[in-house]
Amino acid sequence: MSLDSLIKKAIAKQPTIKAVRKKRNAQPEAIEQAAVVAWARNNERKYPFLWMLHSSLNGLKRTKAAQGKAKASGMLSGVPDLFLPVPMGAFKGLYIEMKSAKGRISPEQSKFLKSVSDFGYAAFICYSAVEAIDKIKTYYNLSS
Repeated sequence: MSLDSLIKKAIAKQPTIKAVRKKRNAQPEAIEQAAVVAWARNNERKYPFLWMLHSSLNGLKRTKAAQGKAKASGMLSGVPDLFLPVPMGAFKGLYIEMKSAKGRISPEQSKFLKSVSDFGYAAFICYSAVEAIDKIKTYYNLSS
């Protein structure tokens, strides 16, 4: 037996090492949004009516059947992720659209945000939980 064939046999007997693939975070916006909601729930005593902050659930992944039911029940494309129906200062309420660092606003979202802004609501696009929490705190300072 030649040296080459011995080396090939030895290599063939070695276990195959597969590269470890990192799991991709499929919904970074959802994680940031959950952090905002968790902060809100922990600070409800400090900010009046903060308990009313709620989600539109538009960002949730659904089956086609569930998506059809949601639309038939009134779900509307473009509605921001979070809404605080508490008037502060000159504003009637606060809308927040959460985006990942690389996220982009859809035409429906842009249209909705512009419209609610025209109607007297505060509307922001936030790229992190920290930014969204800062916007909520700033919004509450309008009443001071």
